[in-house]
Amino acid sequence: MPKGLNAHLKTAVKGSTLILAGTAVSQLLWFLIKVLIIRNTTKAEFGIYTLVLTIAGILTTVAPLGIPSGVSRFMAIYRGEGRMDDADGISRAGVQIITAAALMSFGFLYFLSGPIARDVFYTPTLAGPLRMVSFLVPFSIYAAIVAGALLGYGVIRQRFFNDVLTPVFYALLMLAALLLHMHLKGILYAYVLSGIIMAVLITAYGFGKVGPAPLLPGKGRQYLELLKFSIPLLITTIMSMVLMWADTLMIGRYITPQAVGTYGVSGSLVKLLLFPISALGFVFLPIASEIYSKSGTEALGRAYQVLTKWLFAVTLPIFFVLFFFPQMSITALFGARFLDAAVPLRLLALGFMVNAFLGTNGTLLIVLGLPKAVMNISIAGGVVNIGMNYLFIKRMGMGIEGAALATTISYVLINIMLSEKLYRHSGMHPFSSAYLKPLAGAASSGLLIYAVAKSLPLTFWMLPAYFLVFLTSYAGSLLVTKSIEEEDLFILERVLNRMGVRPGPVLAILEKFVPKTEKAC
Repeated sequence: MPKGLNAHLKTAVKGSTLILAGTAVSQLLWFLIKVLIIRNTTKAEFGIYTLVLTIAGILTTVAPLGIPSGVSRFMAIYRGEGRMDDADGISRAGVQIITAAALMSFGFLYFLSGPIARDVFYTPTLAGPLRMVSFLVPFSIYAAIVAGALLGYGVIRQRFFNDVLTPVFYALLMLAALLLHMHLKGILYAYVLSGIIMAVLITAYGFGKVGPAPLLPGKGRQYLELLKFSIPLLITTIMSMVLMWADTLMIGRYITPQAVGTYGVSGSLVKLLLFPISALGFVFLPIASEIYSKSGTEALGRAYQVLTKWLFAVTLPIFFVLFFFPQMSITALFGARFLDAAVPLRLLALGFMVNAFLGTNGTLLIVLGLPKAVMNISIAGGVVNIGMNYLFIKRMGMGIEGAALATTISYVLINIMLSEKLYRHSGMHPFSSAYLKPLAGAASSGLLIYAVAKSLPLTFWMLPAYFLVFLTSYAGSLLVTKSIEEEDLFILERVLNRMGVRPGPVLAILEKFVPKTEKAC
């Protein structure tokens, strides 16, 4: 193990575990909300709901112009240099820009909801829900700049409002609306009201923490500097949005709201594969930067290999369920009427799994000083995604399967380009014999379990048994191929400690399977 790497791995494990726990709670709440919505709406209603949230999400992401991230960054720098007036000034400048953007965004969505519904998506019934959600847009945009300013002051607990309070309020209000038989209208009212409550609460929290002055519109300095830093971030964010939402928007334009609803089911499930990489990605950038500055590319490359192996191992069981048993998963959670989402779910699962297989390649390029390469690759991937969605959906008539195929190809292409750029620049890659050898065993066991399951009655209650057999076989392949390394034992010890489990007996057994060359590191 490279010198000092264990301390960085410990930090990564601790941070990822905490973020993963918070993200898991948040995503579980949102996932349960989504299940509840789908079970209480028709396909067309859920399709309209998905389109409305997608359009509002695009607007609330683009309209801030990347300003909240810029404010966080510059405020942290100014505060570190003791320039408190400049920190407050850039916060006020950001709030002023954001306030204007929020008001314009509201006007845009409210007054153009009719043309958007009628001329873009050919669904006039979409106009009313868009107008309804337009009232939330300025609140969400302002909440984003408040969160950015608080982060610049070193206050990080505002994540609690988005991660926990918003879905809790939404769930409670939505349950009340469903009990009153308000259906889609009640669901949207609950969504808007919960978002407004969250914005008010985070603003009140911010006023209490740092005072109202930095969080209210006012004349500030460094407008140009702030925009110059923020716009490139916005471009990368827009390309990420293209990957997330181009398929949904094109299905809404070229097919029907019912198709959007069906496709939304596959999207809801496949996002489960993003939990681990999202948790690691949140904490890995500062850790990787410190490793690179202190120990160079060799230690950084080794950390990349170890953490990617763990990331893949955590993601693999979720992929096994979604890829081999999509019908069971969909039927159990959303009902048999959404079985048309099975093929898109399989295709999307492949694309997202490649993302986990190659790990945090984009983060490492940023650490190495190549953010422009990440931006260019993101732009190329976004253009390809739009082109293939148009080709597969509009020209070839492949429907939601074509949308899933376009997104999968885009994810694979982007990750290959990022990894190729990373390897060409630094020689770093995530592959080691300990990473690749168990994959053959995992693939074989997965195919064998699937073959056995196909010969038996298709029942959801067998799925936990298949899942446990797969986990056991994958763990066995790690032992048989002697793919457990010293760093793996170090990480496992920390994970078990955080779970309140005594790691001694487990580690004593696993140490027997660590190759001597590894133990001697």
